[in-house]
Amino acid sequence: MQAYRLVAIEIGDRLAGGARAAYESALGVYSSVKKAEAMIRVHMEKNADNGIPVLGYVLYENAMDDLSLHGPWKCIPAFVSVRTYLADGTLNAICECDDACEKKWHGRDASTIRFKSGDFVSVWLGSRIEPMLVAGTPINSEEKIVGDWSDDCYLAYPVTGGHCHPFVPYVFPIAGGRQLSPMTKRKLLAVRDLEDAPKRTRRSTTVKQRRRSFLRTSHA
Repeated sequence: MQAYRLVAIEIGDRLAGGARAAYESALGVYSSVKKAEAMIRVHMEKNADNGIPVLGYVLYENAMDDLSLHGPWKCIPAFVSVRTYLADGTLNAICECDDACEKKWHGRDASTIRFKSGDFVSVWLGSRIEPMLVAGTPINSEEKIVGDWSDDCYLAYPVTGGHCHPFVPYVFPIAGGRQLSPMTKRKLLAVRDLEDAPKRTRRSTTVKQRRRSFLRTSHA
């Protein structure tokens, strides 16, 4: 028998770099997805009165009596499956695995990859929601690559620099349906350009090496 634990992700104060504070509001444990989704609709109606902005909802499926707090990553609870929903109750993403998180994963159906490279997104990181720029999409099933559920992630650039691999269900459209500020967009694009620069340099160097090799050969 399965248990379905539902939480709402509430959007809090503004933080540096275009991020927002995030708070989890527990909405109960249910015996089916259908009952949990009914609670989402109830919460949406009640929330319309108090005006607390919501990024979305997370529904964790666990084996009954095994509501483990954390899986192999501290930021991701152990689960059999996880579903996320947008603030309007529509499905955002689903990831399924076994409760030991050891099940082989053969990629995500291309039709379920919501975002593409170049999209600006909101990534839920527990206590905060950060804007990021998508740089790569999850492995899709047509690529015939076998991994595990932790490979179900995007490649993304945060404002702080570098890159990260956010878990697909935790990647949402920009928080609250708002547009990013021009400054935040410029920062994210600058991070992308900085991260991509070594790749362009390597490609340019390779082209030059090939050209030198051709010239040496042609004049030999």
